[in-house]
Amino acid sequence: MVFSNNSLRNSNLYFCNINQTAVSILLPVAYVVIAHAPAAAVFSPWSTYIPWFIIGGLFLANVMERTNLLKRIAYNSILLTGASYNGIIWGLAIAGVILFLLIPGNTVFPLAALAYGLCKALNLKVGKETAGITMAAAISSLLPGWFIFNANYGLLTGLGKGVAGEVNLTWIQYLMYNSINILFYAFMFWIITKMFKPSVPINAKDYFKSQLEKLGKMSFDEKKVLIMSVMLFAFLLTTQYHKIEAGWGFIIFPMLLYFPGLSVATNEDLKNVNYGMAIFTAACMGIGTTAGALGLGKVVASVIMPILAGKGIMFIFGTVYTMIFSLNFLMTPLAIMSAFTLPLTEIAMSFGINPAAWYMFIQIAVDAIILPYEYVLYLIFFSFGIVKLSDFVKFQAVKTILTMIFVFTILIPFWRMIGFLMM
Repeated sequence: MVFSNNSLRNSNLYFCNINQTAVSILLPVAYVVIAHAPAAAVFSPWSTYIPWFIIGGLFLANVMERTNLLKRIAYNSILLTGASYNGIIWGLAIAGVILFLLIPGNTVFPLAALAYGLCKALNLKVGKETAGITMAAAISSLLPGWFIFNANYGLLTGLGKGVAGEVNLTWIQYLMYNSINILFYAFMFWIITKMFKPSVPINAKDYFKSQLEKLGKMSFDEKKVLIMSVMLFAFLLTTQYHKIEAGWGFIIFPMLLYFPGLSVATNEDLKNVNYGMAIFTAACMGIGTTAGALGLGKVVASVIMPILAGKGIMFIFGTVYTMIFSLNFLMTPLAIMSAFTLPLTEIAMSFGINPAAWYMFIQIAVDAIILPYEYVLYLIFFSFGIVKLSDFVKFQAVKTILTMIFVFTILIPFWRMIGFLMM
């Protein structure tokens, strides 16, 4: 998307960082040239669906944004819940799920722009109201991944493949095993309505109605994108029959928008895809595959194993959760997953923990942050300047504590009850 490319470019200039894509290209090459790692292992991530999944999702997001389908879904979701302050919060919750179903993992920029535009349109001063709307948009763009299949989970399965082998969950299985997380997702929006109560009544119904009027009736192109989405969902719901990994559907079906009968996509939609994100993800995955090829995962696991030996399952999960929470202050979530998934999977397998549940746990744990810099996707929301640092920290601290309580008192027991926790 143009918005995302510009945002990334500006952040690089602001922080004086080297271009992320350039580094991502050099990393795997350095593994081969300097570390003498086998090229087949270093570049093996490109043989998985993960980089292509990201490209397909970003492409589809471009098409949906250009045809105004993204805005139409978001506006109608908020109007459906009344468009009061609480209505906006719950409307963002609904919009987040719908958009995540269509473009999993690629809803951050559209929802960040929506939250910022809404706060400015309503002339809200920086305070509890803007914090509540922005934080609601943030978790609506990220937390649906806790129960809707996404690229991060695929990334973890790819990183741990050298130890755990193929871990294939269908789209339906992923939803079923993690269905309890839907309750936590809804609970967090309720928390927002309590933490960030507005000082004055807010009613944005007229604003969203006027925005929908500007969009006009749903265009034929929007309907075509919806038809394609229905085809994609049919594919996802039948993975147990056709045996094709769900991730491939997110590149195959969006590309059908170029074919006769649909013919919605333009050359610009593909041109404006942020390919650097796919290259960066593949490079990070390469860290794990290279470590596996060089045997580094076993070395790290051998250091941690004595600490966990003889301990119970809850202690193991608690230790890893604490480790990941601490590492978030030093590394990005993607870096943590890339560097530690392999040794952590070694540990899980040695204790008989189901790797599918373990990967889900890691995905949840890396979301436990306190400060904006820890997770670039949350940083994007904070960077708009409409959330006070104190409000951001307070909300994320509460979310992290509640996540920990939820995981250890509800999620893990739920997994144990349905037979998903252990192999």
